[in-house]
Parts: sequence; structure tokens; C-alpha cells
Amino acid sequence: MKMLSFHRFINNNIFKIIKMSKFESSTFGKISGRHGTAVAMKSKSTGENYLRLYAVPSNPKTAKQEAQRAKFGMVNSQLSCMRKLFKITFGSKECIHEAVSLAFKTAIIGTYPDFSIDYTKLIMSMGGVNGTGQVTVSKTTGTTAKVDWDTTVGSESTANDVANLIFFNPTAKIALLSSDVIRSAGTDQVDLPTIWTGAEIHCWIFFRNPDTLLTSTSQYIGQLQL
Repeated sequence: MKMLSFHRFINNNIFKIIKMSKFESSTFGKISGRHGTAVAMKSKSTGENYLRLYAVPSNPKTAKQEAQRAKFGMVNSQLSCMRKLFKITFGSKECIHEAVSLAFKTAIIGTYPDFSIDYTKLIMSMGGVNGTGQVTVSKTTGTTAKVDWDTTVGSESTANDVANLIFFNPTAKIALLSSDVIRSAGTDQVDLPTIWTGAEIHCWIFFRNPDTLLTSTSQYIGQLQL
């Protein structure tokens, strides 16, 4: 890119390098984003960097855009309480973004402005480790939850995979993770907080390989009335 043509492109304005710039140019180094009247972009098809003039959207607040923003806002608000949990289940620094993205794609129900989350479709972990077949949850005594799963399905995975159980109280906005037994046990009992007595709890299961630390995609077990 010649310097003269570049200056003409930005209407002869003085060009200032902005921090964190990443546009590749032998003349100007790396820049990205909006710079005055110009925007640095990268083509998805060719991978080449180029500049285009910035234009203010003629209608920046369409009904569709407002609905999209409302969805993201709702999901972020509802899942922010699980941030620490997602660090474990997704094992990524970008855990909350991954969880929100998956929820946005799979677990939102309702119409604008009344959106909500369908917890039966909420993905709590994702990976290539085998899951299980039938899995059930029931209350034994007090606030103790008993979970049983099929040990014949996923037998090609190691029997030492750790079974991880998630219990979420949507009213208290608290999620608990239990990982005390291995896959081959086929059952586990977890004492939930007594303060949760009478609450409806959403439950999931996923498995983690102790050697690779890879996980299975979570499976929704059901809703438990304590």
C-alpha cells in the first residue's frame, strides 16, 4: 500500500496509531478497529487485511437488535453466578463467554422482552469423553439427593472417569459441584444445604477423565423437589 493512496483514503487526515492495533501494513505496522473515518478489517474468505470507511448505522436500534441485546443481557445476568463453576467444567479462561454463547444458541425460550432459560437444554460442560445412558435423581431423606446412572453405556471410556454432579438452585442463584465417586460406582448421594428445603433444584451430570482432564458434554438429569 503506497503512502499517498493511503492518505487519500482517509481524506488526508492525520493518522494516529491506537493502542492494541493489529492491522498488518509494511508502512504503518499493525492496527485494527476504527480510526477516524476508517475501519481496519480482515476478510474471512481471503484472510487479507483492508480498510473501509466507517458509516453510522441508519437504524442502530431495530426490533431484532433490541431482542438480541435483551437475550445476551438476560443470559449474562442468569449465568454470572456460575462463573467459578464454569472455570472448572469448561477448564478455560474464557469459560463464561463459552457458557453464555452455548446458552444463547440452545437454551433461550420466550419472546422479547420475556426471555428465560430452559435449564433442560443448558450445557454445563462440553467435551469428547463418553457420557452415560439413563440417569435419575431422587431425594432420600432431608435434603440428600441420590443420583444413579447407567454404567454399561460409555464402557469404552475408563471406568475410573470421575462422575461430576451439578446442583443449581435458581432462586438462591447458587450452584454446587460434587465429584466424589468414579463412573463405575453408578451411584452417589450428596447432602445439599438444609436451607434449600422446599426448593426446586436443577441437576446435571458429566464425566472427567483423571488422566487427560477432558470432560464429557453435560447431561441434564432432571428437577428435584427438596
